Amino acid sequence: MRVLVTGGAGFIGSHVVDALVARGDSVVVLDDLSTGSRDNVNRGAELLVADVADIRAYGRMGRVDAIAHFASKTKVVESIEKLEVYRRIIIGGTAQAADFARACGARLVNVSSGGAGYGETPVCAKESDPLVPEAPYGRFKIEAEALLAGANAMTLRLANVYGPRQRGDLEGGVVSIFSERWSREPLTVFGDGTAERDYVHVADVVGATLAGIGGVHTGAYNVGTGVATSVNALIAAMTDLLGPPVGVHRAPPRAGELQRSCLDPGKAARDGFWRPSLALAEGLRKMSAAA
Repeated sequence: MRVLVTGGAGFIGSHVVDALVARGDSVVVLDDLSTGSRDNVNRGAELLVADVADIRAYGRMGRVDAIAHFASKTKVVESIEKLEVYRRIIIGGTAQAADFARACGARLVNVSSGGAGYGETPVCAKESDPLVPEAPYGRFKIEAEALLAGANAMTLRLANVYGPRQRGDLEGGVVSIFSERWSREPLTVFGDGTAERDYVHVADVVGATLAGIGGVHTGAYNVGTGVATSVNALIAAMTDLLGPPVGVHRAPPRAGELQRSCLDPGKAARDGFWRPSLALAEGLRKMSAAA
């Protein structure tokens, strides 16, 4: 199988590329390297440095059998400041990927955001719950899902992904941020530390992506654990593994930040598509071992 991975030089996409190469697929990576790195790209894959929203890039790669669409801008606050850049990459990039999939008759797995789409989730969100994105990033991600009509496609709505290669200078990577600072400088916790997130290991996201590429499911599926973990509980779990951090600095809460974000993965399990396999403690051990 020949597979295109957009954003394949980034955190999650590069792990998907590794898995595809390992199973013998021919892989093309499309990435502009704005946040990804050449060092992340498996040597068994072909790298095409280009903008995901540039139609000319797709004409340079030939036909593919499947597409894993990870390329995106990802900073929620920045999406407000750089509205047109985010619109072009998220909406325009998804439109180009979907058009290319239709032209090739290829299977498309589109990657979206659960946390930015559902808003506050007092109960872990189901795919049928209302979508209430508060920032352009989340709004564009949800609008992009509608562009898949007529394609052999599905969307994965991801929870907070963590694991090796995650950058510590991007939004949402609290596990990576804490890991990098753990023994060097105090951790910064915004608010009282009770804010909760659903942390899913990148290996589980890879599993869902490969299941999507090889499957026939359509529509949107949550990819999370269904477990909400507070920042305080995350620090406690990392302390069990790494020993105590240098310190913890408490800062004022950040305006507009969600208090609770959690995804219910039950639909994926009921449909026989995918289920999470790594609890947070095990995922943290796996990440530490890979460091």
